[in-house]
Amino acid sequence: MRRFLLIGLSLLNFLIVFSQGISLRMDPILVTKNVQAGASFSYEIFLENGDEFDPVTLKVLVLDIVENLEGAYDLKEPGSTRYSIAKFVKVEPSVLTISPKETKIVRVTVNVPKNASGGLYGAIAFEIQSTEPTGERPAEEGAYGELEFKYRMASFLEVTVEGGRKVLTAFPSHFLVERSENVPSAKTLVGEGALVFTLGVLNKSNVHIVTKGTLTIKTSDGRTIAKMPLGGGRGVILPEATVNMRTITRRNLPPGEYVARAVVEYGSQRPIVVEKSFVISSEGIGGKEEKREEHPIMLVVDPMNLEIMTSPGAFRSETVKVTNLGKEEIQVTASVYPLLYDLYGEPVPKEERGVAPSWIEVTPVSFSLKPNQSRNVRVSVRVPKEFSGSYYADLMFRTEGNLQAEVGANLLVFAGKAESITKKASVDMTHQVMKGEGVYLDIVFENVGNYHLSPTFVFALDKVKPQTVTEEGLIVPEESQRLIQQDITTNYPVLPNTKRVYRVFIPMNLEPGTYNLLVRCDFGGENPVILRKTFQIEGSDGE
Repeated sequence: MRRFLLIGLSLLNFLIVFSQGISLRMDPILVTKNVQAGASFSYEIFLENGDEFDPVTLKVLVLDIVENLEGAYDLKEPGSTRYSIAKFVKVEPSVLTISPKETKIVRVTVNVPKNASGGLYGAIAFEIQSTEPTGERPAEEGAYGELEFKYRMASFLEVTVEGGRKVLTAFPSHFLVERSENVPSAKTLVGEGALVFTLGVLNKSNVHIVTKGTLTIKTSDGRTIAKMPLGGGRGVILPEATVNMRTITRRNLPPGEYVARAVVEYGSQRPIVVEKSFVISSEGIGGKEEKREEHPIMLVVDPMNLEIMTSPGAFRSETVKVTNLGKEEIQVTASVYPLLYDLYGEPVPKEERGVAPSWIEVTPVSFSLKPNQSRNVRVSVRVPKEFSGSYYADLMFRTEGNLQAEVGANLLVFAGKAESITKKASVDMTHQVMKGEGVYLDIVFENVGNYHLSPTFVFALDKVKPQTVTEEGLIVPEESQRLIQQDITTNYPVLPNTKRVYRVFIPMNLEPGTYNLLVRCDFGGENPVILRKTFQIEGSDGE
């Protein structure tokens, strides 16, 4: 099943009952914003005391957050992280008392600095103030000191600064294959006898990433026997955090050698790709086990897109720099594959791409890199005299060892004159309105030119207010109310003579009336493509 791009985030509410009987409801527990540097915005947090008899007093704090291995947010002191938003946030009031069955509001104001970039994160925490007079609670007999417990609940804040320098970089930290009986959290869920695949992803970006992972299990001869999602939940990883993406399967694998391949997309031009070999025997899982504390594989390639403009029969060469940012020496092997994407923009597995032409070569094909060492790799292109137009290749660099990671660069070769480049596209859209769910939208983009395209989209949903006539005879013309507008950016280029489908879900229960769906597509051609479709919601029975 294909995933949809989910547009819009409904505000959640959270009910917490503390051990001393206090019952509080908070809404929202998460606020996400995309803002420009220097902008300000405000929002409100609603707090309801569910207790029938007793008031509750809360101290309002602005704290930092960090993310643990399991993807949960932990509260830290303000200013303790490099992406702290604490000093840019003001709350009012700072202390409040909520009477029984009463609801109160805390107003939050955020002033983003003009020099901000990337992501800023924090939490508005509510600390319950004890009603016991100081000194009336005796310390436990024999204790070295009295331990004070603080009861807190938090509304989290994630802010992405648009327009600034945005760096998206993530690396594999560890890749484990284990039995569920050896993973306490998995054992609690599924018991014993299941296989647990855990990929640790380290986010070295200056903003949070949203991950979408796929796990493929193959036999040693390359036959695919299982493919399943990797990870779950929102898939968000904060900067500097390492988070486990996990899949559990009860599929019984017969004894033999296998390869687990994980692919994680996170908004960069290239996904994280790692492979790990493992052995199933009657005694369990064999092979060399990888430890969680081992250093991540941090291999980067610059540039990630290499364009060579040349002529039929000519020879050209360029270089890419491969750098090891990790703390261990690694062995790297270079290779060239055709660059192919499927209908939904996901890279086709290299085993299904065929063979790249012999007139594209990389030198050297094998080399080692010590920590913080770089190596220039030469890419040579000798275009055949009979070839014209464009060709796309994938320059792949693969680490060797128990955990194998793949990184690379896209290579564009265009043989011919610049004025012969044609950028043309056709765009269409289909939609379906589901009662009580929202609108499902498919944007179909086809590259009908001879050069790769990187389309961007803006789509909007408007509700049409029909023309009316007042009692005084005044005509109020038809107008539209903008319900939602969103940009869609693409990670991977659309190659010539290929199609790409962008799937969008708008979670909105629409009232009866007339609506317009609008899509604008810019792709580098002379004029953008603008599409409009009108649909009607009749009564309460849906479309």
